[in-house]
Amino acid sequence: MRILLLSDWYQSAVNGVVVSVENLRKGLENLGHEVRVTTLSQDRKSYYEDGVYHIGSHDAGLIYPGARLRAPSAVTFSDEVQYWAPDILHTNCEFSTFFIALQLKKLFNVPIIHTYHTMYEDYTRYIFPSKRVGIVAARFYTKFVSEKIDRMIAPTVKVKDLLEDYGVPCPVSVIPTGIDLALYSTPLSGEERNEIRKRYGIKASDTLFIYCGRLAAEKNIELLLKAFGKERDGRKLLIVGDGPVRQTLEILNDEIGSGAIFTGMLGKDEVSRCYRASDVFISASRSETQGLTFIEAAASSLPLVCISDPVLEGVVENGRNGFLPASLGEMQEAIDTLTTDSSLRNRMAEESRSMAEAFSIETFAKRVEALYIDAISEMRNSNPQIEQL
Repeated sequence: MRILLLSDWYQSAVNGVVVSVENLRKGLENLGHEVRVTTLSQDRKSYYEDGVYHIGSHDAGLIYPGARLRAPSAVTFSDEVQYWAPDILHTNCEFSTFFIALQLKKLFNVPIIHTYHTMYEDYTRYIFPSKRVGIVAARFYTKFVSEKIDRMIAPTVKVKDLLEDYGVPCPVSVIPTGIDLALYSTPLSGEERNEIRKRYGIKASDTLFIYCGRLAAEKNIELLLKAFGKERDGRKLLIVGDGPVRQTLEILNDEIGSGAIFTGMLGKDEVSRCYRASDVFISASRSETQGLTFIEAAASSLPLVCISDPVLEGVVENGRNGFLPASLGEMQEAIDTLTTDSSLRNRMAEESRSMAEAFSIETFAKRVEALYIDAISEMRNSNPQIEQL
């Protein structure tokens, strides 16, 4: 198949959408398919390079940090895409590149598959002052998108339930995003582990808790700082990532005296090394559609302490490979337990590694491939005039 993946975010950004698109492209190419990507460039120039159509865009950071919108006059490479003629379109964002996909659907009469990556109800604060108005807008726009496509992918049952509650008319399939397990599962040598810890002023003997992700209000990171409380000997909190609330969190960290260490934005390989130099992953976010960092941490053989949320089904089992606290007090208990009980950490680490095996790139790509084939077959059966592959 000739597959065109479309996403407003791609390699210039670091987030779950980018990871999903990159890993899907890799997995589908390994299955023998020809895959190209359409995304937004980081300026107003459009160009094609290495199988990626970069569409000229404007900075839309006032709407959401790092966001961009397609420039009205941007070239879309319609002639080149028309010559290539994709068999299927797979959108991963609901804005600029989604509308490009709608134009291409009319041109090629092929299905659009869409992955719903973002719980917009948790992000409407960036646009609407009223949470209630934001939720109504998120529901309305999601239903609008669903009426224009053929199939929708939900990364988790939690997202599928939300979409069905919205009343989306298209079929919804649950397909978790896969990750590059090898990137996270190879243990570091003792020397490498100590070198990373030394870089951030962490002792080899400390129990190191790591949070990895965007530093934004919806991630609830302040709860982590409160759970750690005043800094104690024997444990450290490493916060990997950057975002709009970093300065606020650093001020709170100083006020509480938690002693958390902020690394800022790191590259994918360095993030992987930080996971593997740590002992426990911790998160208080309830805004995830899947939470790839949870799976990356599990693949890195880390126990997980995460606020209880349906998105964690199949990733964290309470008492087996981590804890699912429902309150600040329960999170503090989990932190204390895993700080002092190394044998429990080791047992949970083994369980995490085992549970992560279900989230390989290969499994991900094969499940998406099957959905593509089904969608193409259904469209051709309903329209016999469409040329067969």
